[in-house]
Amino acid sequence: MKKIVYIALFALSFLGCKKIISIDTENAAAQIVIEGKINDRLADQQIKITKSVGYTEASVFPAVSGAAVKVTDSKGVKYIFTETSPGVYTSRMKGVYGVTYTMNVAAEGKNYTASSKMPNFVKIDSIGIINNSFFGNEVKTTAAYLVDPEDEANFYRFTLNKNGINSKGIYVNNDRLTNGNKLRIQLFFDSGSDDDDEDDLVSGDKVAVEMESIDSNIFDYWYALSGQAGRGPNQGTTPANPTSNISNNALGYFSANTYQKITATVK
Repeated sequence: MKKIVYIALFALSFLGCKKIISIDTENAAAQIVIEGKINDRLADQQIKITKSVGYTEASVFPAVSGAAVKVTDSKGVKYIFTETSPGVYTSRMKGVYGVTYTMNVAAEGKNYTASSKMPNFVKIDSIGIINNSFFGNEVKTTAAYLVDPEDEANFYRFTLNKNGINSKGIYVNNDRLTNGNKLRIQLFFDSGSDDDDEDDLVSGDKVAVEMESIDSNIFDYWYALSGQAGRGPNQGTTPANPTSNISNNALGYFSANTYQKITATVK
C-alpha cells in the first residue's frame, strides 16, 4: 500500500511542476545572397543578388542594386555584368567545357568571390514515363536516361516541370556507385501540397526535364539542401544554410555548368 502511495505522490509531483520554455525566434541580421550561373549556351547569363530576411518576415527578398559584378575565365577573358533589373546582373556570353570561371562581386562595401569549373558535356539521351506500383496503386513518374562517362567523376542536377509548374523537389546525382553505367534516374514530381493527387502524372500532362552537369562543390550545395526538403513531421534535417562556394560568408552559389532540356507528353 505504501508503495502505491509513493508512486502516486511521485507522479503528482511531476504534474505540479510546469516550466514554460521560451523559444527565441529573433530575426538574424540580413546576409547577402548570390545566385549565379554560367552555362554552355550563348545567352544572357545571370547573377542575382538579394538579401536574406528574418524567420518571422515575409519571404520577399530585397534586391541589392549598385553592385559591381564581373566574371573572369581561366584564359584571362573578363565579362562585365550590368544590372538589367533590380538585383539582377547579366552578360551575354557562352561558357566552355573545362574552363574555370571566377566571379567577383563588390556590394555594400564588401567583396565576394567564387570559382567553378565547367564540367564536360554529358548528353541526356531521352526522358520517358514509367509506371510504379505503390501498395497496389499505379503511379506514373518521369525518368531521365543517359550514359555516364567512365573516365571521370560526374555530378548532375535535374529540374522537373509539369504543365508549366516547377517541382519543389531537388534532384542531384553523382556516379560514385554508377560510374560508366547506363542510368535511369526517376524524378518524382513534388507540388509542395499535402494533396498527393497534385503530384501524380496523368495522361495529357506535359513534362520538361532540365539537366545540368555540375562541379563537386555545387553538388555538395544542392545535396545538403535536398536533405532539408523532407515534408511533414520528422522528415528532413534541421534547417541550416548549405555550404556555399562564395567567400565572405555570403549565402547562395556560383555555378559553371552545362545545360539541356527535353520535353514529353504523358500518354
